[in-house]
Amino acid sequence: MKNVFLTLVFVFATAFSFAGSDSYETKLETAMFNDCIGVTLSCGVSYDICNFTGTTSQLVNLVIGQNNNVCGTKIMPVE
Repeated sequence: MKNVFLTLVFVFATAFSFAGSDSYETKLETAMFNDCIGVTLSCGVSYDICNFTGTTSQLVNLVIGQNNNVCGTKIMPVE
């Protein structure tokens, strides 16, 4: 009886520990619906760029500009 009780406690504890965590698929679906791009600057600051409709060069220049402003770097923008 003691073994059955311990087994049930282990099964329920394991089930409830996974019940609250977000899976990779859930995070991916959320990112797809939010249409955001996660960016981490050279100094470690992270933020999201959402609903961006420009070109890749414009996106790169936006990130470079933010990196220069926030981190104090002097990276030249892409032409």
